[in-house]
Amino acid sequence: MSYGVLCINDNGYVQIDSDAPRLCVLTKGSYSGNGDASGVFARPVTSQDPPLVFIRPDAGAIQVPISVWFTGGPGNWTGFSMKASNVNGVLSGQYFVAAWAAMSTSPYGMRIWDGSGNLVYDSGAPAVVVTFAAGNWTYLGKETLAIGERYIWGINKLLAAGEFISINPFALHCHNPGTGGGCAIGVDYANGQIKMYSLSHSAWTDQGHRPFLCAKLTA
Repeated sequence: MSYGVLCINDNGYVQIDSDAPRLCVLTKGSYSGNGDASGVFARPVTSQDPPLVFIRPDAGAIQVPISVWFTGGPGNWTGFSMKASNVNGVLSGQYFVAAWAAMSTSPYGMRIWDGSGNLVYDSGAPAVVVTFAAGNWTYLGKETLAIGERYIWGINKLLAAGEFISINPFALHCHNPGTGGGCAIGVDYANGQIKMYSLSHSAWTDQGHRPFLCAKLTA
């Protein structure tokens, strides 16, 4: 860059760049519900694309949110909802929402705009700390349900203290040779695994490399 602000940390990574926004934490909260659970943002998220939602389910029985959708629209996202794969399944935990954009939050600190006047950094909206990323799912088998079957894949990953998982990549349907099936993700705390589920009458046992991402609010 010929001008602007560029901050690099001790490991040589760019932390702040006035030409490009970071993935920033914009709001956070908790969710709970039976069958469905929702999170209402403390303030609207003004990104054009839907924000990324990271969740940390409460420990205990594996919770399986099968889909996620957003309320509001481009420039005014106001919340999100999830549906459990089990009709009466419990969904509860913490969440934070992030986007490739900053939003003015603090009454003091530092803000940086790019050449077009877009806010790219706000010290009140810290960058997300990515802690783990993978796509090497291992097929674990299937379960027979009352209607259809549930196909299961896993990644050996113990969710550490303060880590959240991104659910956006699992809001889309899984590939299968039938008419389409829902995709879900769950955290198996007891066995140190992240599990992906496809709910359908049939499914391909190789789901490719659907990305899985962990992040923290602080380093």
